Amino acid sequence: MADLRAALEAALGPIYRVEREVRPVGECRMFVASEVPSGPELVVKVLPGKLSLAVNAGVFERELLLLSDRLRHPGLVAPRSAGRAGAFIYHTRPFVEGTTLRALVTRSGELPLRQAVAVLRDLLAGLAHAHAGRVAHGDLKPENVLLAEGRVLCADAGVVDAVERALDGAAPGAATAALCAGTYLAPERRERGSPAQAGPPDDMFALGVLAHEMLAGRPPAPESEPLDEVRSLPGWLVELVQRCLAPEPAARWPDAAAALATVGRSGGAG
Repeated sequence: MADLRAALEAALGPIYRVEREVRPVGECRMFVASEVPSGPELVVKVLPGKLSLAVNAGVFERELLLLSDRLRHPGLVAPRSAGRAGAFIYHTRPFVEGTTLRALVTRSGELPLRQAVAVLRDLLAGLAHAHAGRVAHGDLKPENVLLAEGRVLCADAGVVDAVERALDGAAPGAATAALCAGTYLAPERRERGSPAQAGPPDDMFALGVLAHEMLAGRPPAPESEPLDEVRSLPGWLVELVQRCLAPEPAARWPDAAAALATVGRSGGAG
């Protein structure tokens, strides 16, 4: 840990000082750095070693700069920068004080209906902006959903595809295999190992898994009871989740804006 931390200090300094390491996400180690002497904090996310060796740092940083311009929305945490620290590639984003959807669901199990719908609506609003800018998230999972002072924010949108485009000599799909959680991957990405970039239908599948997890306390599984048998839910919400989870991409919502319109027409949680 000391060697990686020292390498990050050298790469980020003298503007930023690495303050602490926080809970990792998958195989990615996470640090918090603050601007010297007392400026805002950044999250520094370090890619796994094997993947780092295959990434062209210059190409990755250019891809993230393009993403930052496309993700200007209050519900999205846009990337800030990227670079190489020793043998590792890292990228940064603003630090958000709060918790994650993963921590909330782990602690509470199924969420109250009104809260689950509010999270779902805010996530769809952020994703609709990203999709309109031709950016698919590609790695939507509870660890990337941040909850802070009544706000719901989505982090790391487009990062997996940016890594994929920056790969130099690695097999297509290496970024997806190394960074994404299989539970939230659409069947065509998980089972076929498709090297194609993620698209809005992939995000819609992941959103369906997230919604099921919020409403039932666990992700869907082949042996799971139907969602509307687990708890009493409005019909529009059951239909929205079922359509998100359709096995074939063409049967899902085409993008987040289409699904968000359904939430709007419902008038809320009722």
